[in-house]
This record gives sequence, C-alpha cells and structure tokens, in this order.
Amino acid sequence: MIKIFQKNINMDKTLDLHGLKHEHVYRTVDQFIGGHIIKRTSEISIITGRSIKMKEIVSEILTDYHITPQEEFANPGKLIISLR
Repeated sequence: MIKIFQKNINMDKTLDLHGLKHEHVYRTVDQFIGGHIIKRTSEISIITGRSIKMKEIVSEILTDYHITPQEEFANPGKLIISLR
C-alpha cells in the first residue's frame, strides 16, 4: 500500500485504503487522484471500508478537488469518483 509514495506509482483505477494509517491517507489519496487527473482517467474508486474517520478524510481531500464521491450501491465502503 505504501508503494504509492514511490516514483513509479501503480495507476490502478482502484485505491484500497485497508491497513493504511490515517496520517498516510492524505498524501496517498492526493497522489492517486492527481495522477489520474493527469492521465485523464474518467472514473476511479477508493475503498475506505466501514471506517467513518477514513471516509471523512477522503471526503475532505475530494472537497479540495471540488469532487463529490458516490457510494457504490450495496457497498458503502467503496467510493466511486467521476473525474470528468
């Protein structure tokens, strides 16, 4: 999971935050979103799990990008993010 900090970022369209400490979420999500904006990816997903705090952190970051996520139907632990 910490591989996102490396120079060669894995640009899967889904970021799974399970096991990541809250203090690492800001930078990880920011790099993930920024990389996909540069690549012009249309839609990405972030798996927060059931943690309310994790969802709050991700929502705060998305607000900086003026993005409103949608919870996946039948899986509230996964956020669908449209980048277009």
